Amino acid sequence: MIRAVFFDLGKVLLDFDWVSVCKRSTALCDGGEQRIIQWFTETPHVYDYERGRLTTPEFFELARTGLGFRGGFDQFRAFWSDIFEEIPESVAIVRALKGRLPVALLSNTNDMHISWAEQKFPFMRLFDAKVFSCREGVAKPDAEIYLRALRKLDVRPAEAFFTDDREDNVAGALAVGMDALLFTGAEALRVALKARGIEV
Repeated sequence: MIRAVFFDLGKVLLDFDWVSVCKRSTALCDGGEQRIIQWFTETPHVYDYERGRLTTPEFFELARTGLGFRGGFDQFRAFWSDIFEEIPESVAIVRALKGRLPVALLSNTNDMHISWAEQKFPFMRLFDAKVFSCREGVAKPDAEIYLRALRKLDVRPAEAFFTDDREDNVAGALAVGMDALLFTGAEALRVALKARGIEV
């Protein structure tokens, strides 16, 4: 029996677009759009920031140097973070579950994106627990982050359902004994929950 539902954040509840941020940032960076895209997608600093190995000021300084960024921190925070759009059909599922079952976030993300999302999207206040890689120092698909998430809601793996848009993260949840589904859309998620006795 499912007693708690865990959601990934990016591409499940919030869509995001890296290309647009790279285009917007060219006026403030040395070099062109391709250099910016390459830095965001290939630098290990993004990976380290998501795992709490870099503070926000440290990450900003590395980005400033790596991109030749000429603006201030607030400008950087805006173009780095203003990439998200709510996926209303998915958020509606969270709202429908709230108060019936504990709901939690389990996301690989960073502090700037967390603070931005919490300021911009009211649904971020719905969750009974939030488990973020940057604050745990460990990321999906490492087993430890799933186990910590389960402890926060005091449920056993077999009592927890998780959805994520990445196959490796779904596999990580299955490996610790959770019930998990690759997210392909809100309707498919509704069907999967109904099959488990949860109408939304």
